[in-house]
Amino acid sequence: MKIEICDAVTTGPNPVWHDSIWACQTAIVIRAVTIDAHGVLLLPDPTAINAVLEHFSCRTDEATCWKAHYRMIRLLDLAANPDWPTMNRSFAEALGVKPSDQVEAGAMLADRIYLGTAWISAPGAAAALEILTESGLRAAIVSNTVHGELAELLSRTGMCQVGGGLAPVAAIIDSRVVGIAKPDPRPFQMALGALNEPATNVVHVGDSLHSDVVGALGVGMSVVHIDPLNLCADHHHEHSYSFEDFVNNLIEQKKQIHPEDG
Repeated sequence: MKIEICDAVTTGPNPVWHDSIWACQTAIVIRAVTIDAHGVLLLPDPTAINAVLEHFSCRTDEATCWKAHYRMIRLLDLAANPDWPTMNRSFAEALGVKPSDQVEAGAMLADRIYLGTAWISAPGAAAALEILTESGLRAAIVSNTVHGELAELLSRTGMCQVGGGLAPVAAIIDSRVVGIAKPDPRPFQMALGALNEPATNVVHVGDSLHSDVVGALGVGMSVVHIDPLNLCADHHHEHSYSFEDFVNNLIEQKKQIHPEDG
């Protein structure tokens, strides 16, 4: 197979992850990456979560907070019409809140965490994004929010900026700001316009099967699903443990293709 390479190569239309390398039948040039923020670059702040849990004589650790997040995302992906009180209660349950307090705790957690800006940088994500952009690949953020303060949140957590001193991104597409949420194709198309790349040259990284995988594939992009708990059984798209893991694998592949850059 002859591979034509720009900056990195992944595969399509439905590549499969094998030993940290994308195995393929048809090569696709990857020039840029679009990234979901929540669950990929950012994770719920355990300090803020514990501040809520203290009202219910409960406390938890980082790992439990983040596992609860991915379990709730999986429930959302499986629900055709999400019952938000049930989702919130399930999140509280996963955090160890006793049954009699789960409804109240779930509502408080939703209001103070998921509807707000109490998020922190995911382990290794800021450094990985910097490595990605320094490697020559361009990036843009495409994320759904309720608060409309994504650009400020990414700056405050030391993640990225459009211009400025952090990892440079071409655009930060915040659903509340633009008025359109994933999986609608338009937020992805806005990011592609900012990157000045066709969909076939861009891979999207996100943690939601519904919003990210379905949305990105719908506009013709490749996609990597962040699924650290291995909850998604759909093998028609790629999966990765974390954004850091995704970048490390992508850079390692680039080194194999361009050893002179190593």
